[in-house]
Amino acid sequence: MQHQHYQLSYFEKLIHVDLKQATSKQKEPDSTFFAFSVSDIISNKNSMLQNFNQYLCDLGKRKQVDWYVSMHQHQLVLLMEEMATCLPEADLICQQVSLTEATWLNLYKIIYCNLCELLSFLERKFECYLDIDCRLPSSYLITAKTTLFQDIDLLRERFEATAVDKHLLSIVFQPFTDCIKADRRDSSITYRQLYFLKEMKKQLFELLDGRADDLTERLKKVLHYLNFNSVQYFDYWTEAINTEIENLPTIREKLDRLIYLQKKVNQATVKPGFAYSKLRASLQSQLQSWLAEEINYQKDKESLEGSSHTSEELGRWKDFKVLTNFSVPQLGNFLRLLMESGFYLNKNRTEVLDFFSHFFTTVKQDSVSPGSLRSNFYKDNAAVSKTVRDILTDLVKFSHKGMSVAAFFTLSISMII
Repeated sequence: MQHQHYQLSYFEKLIHVDLKQATSKQKEPDSTFFAFSVSDIISNKNSMLQNFNQYLCDLGKRKQVDWYVSMHQHQLVLLMEEMATCLPEADLICQQVSLTEATWLNLYKIIYCNLCELLSFLERKFECYLDIDCRLPSSYLITAKTTLFQDIDLLRERFEATAVDKHLLSIVFQPFTDCIKADRRDSSITYRQLYFLKEMKKQLFELLDGRADDLTERLKKVLHYLNFNSVQYFDYWTEAINTEIENLPTIREKLDRLIYLQKKVNQATVKPGFAYSKLRASLQSQLQSWLAEEINYQKDKESLEGSSHTSEELGRWKDFKVLTNFSVPQLGNFLRLLMESGFYLNKNRTEVLDFFSHFFTTVKQDSVSPGSLRSNFYKDNAAVSKTVRDILTDLVKFSHKGMSVAAFFTLSISMII
């Protein structure tokens, strides 16, 4: 890019050279220097506003336009921050200036306001070319902090009155707290972070205005939608799943749960191009990787625990199922009878039920889920109990019939002998 196409040369020379020399010689600017400087500042600003559109049209190519706009954006922010170090906070957010009060402080404010006007012009006219990872100017941060402070206090108060998980709540509000506490002089808050916080604040208010049930789960859904890829939230989510998985009795149930969560994460709706931090992978991809690794671990663990059998032996029974005329409620009731009467001696009932759900099926249902069989095992249902008793009665009759035939053959053989 040629030097004449860089449109902030005047402001850089004014701030880095002219002002430094003048302030070292004069306690306050004389009226001539002040009037001349103000006239030049406004003239150069207006010239840039007029020429910027035309020069971008001449550039043509998108990559060149991207670079040109973002370069001027970054330089404007840097120049504004140099002026901001000389100004009190109140002057940064007040855009009213005097064009006649010949003081250095007033001249700094005039420079800052004109630079701010140029930056606002770029933001308004060339929003799609801006670098959202550029640092926020001090005046933007001060205004954002004031608004956020009021809204976040209200949000926090309303959330704390609900049954939402308080640990999760502290993680959600941490970015807002960081922004509010940020020092304008050495802040690293970017446009991206401010956009994220504004959208997150909006989503949180909408969440509270909706239904009150399952607020923690609905809050998680919002965080996944917004790609809240903070380290703290990732740790919170994975620790919660680890605790849940550890409490499940069998590896099969652990895998069922992990695979279901993997499906939910893969199918989750995510706001396009949105992220809390660009330095980390998206929340969805982080969770996908973690779940895939955990699933592989559980499969390897299952393989090690069953290593006393050869792969051929295990493969033989992979798809085998005993087909029965029992319904699922009848099977659950029948197993309860056998276990409570002491015919089955296994102490872990869950493992027995998981075994039957995996290797047994019914004519009415191709697959028997562990949860369904467990539910029917503990359920007291008079109608089901009666049908099981009828089945047992038929078995007794069938058993007597079988014994009569056997006795007949024994008697016949003894008579022949």
